[in-house]
Amino acid sequence: MEDIKKLLIYFRNSVAFSYAWLVLCVAAVSLATGITGVSAVFLLKLLAFCVWGSMSFVFAFFTKLMKSKGFIFDLTVFYILFVPAEVLMFYVMGIFEGVGTPVMWIALGIIIAAFYIAAILIDLLIMRRRSVEFTEKLIEYRNGKTADIIK
Repeated sequence: MEDIKKLLIYFRNSVAFSYAWLVLCVAAVSLATGITGVSAVFLLKLLAFCVWGSMSFVFAFFTKLMKSKGFIFDLTVFYILFVPAEVLMFYVMGIFEGVGTPVMWIALGIIIAAFYIAAILIDLLIMRRRSVEFTEKLIEYRNGKTADIIK
């Protein structure tokens, strides 16, 4: 039961953060482009988008099923769950009118690939090295404690 409560807390927090961020982005774009209003239907679609993204995020990164798989696997599952829904929501929200332009599709593909590659590089180059350092410090600490107990 405690795990379900934690998952619901993560879900609530991720929906609140992502929805607030996207509403601020919509407001900024509206001000920059001169659009005078945003419809309630658009905001509800935006909320549905955030709910799906948050469910995908919580499932991929916080469930017991996914915890033991590793970051790259979790990230891949998140992308597999989220990207098709993202494209669908872009159509439903009217961002990709009709079939979309090749420039829009290329930009979306480049953004998705860039974020995926950046996350993998961060994991491989920074986080793995930090985990090795942490493990070494932990072993050093344990050896020091063992030596203190023996004395």
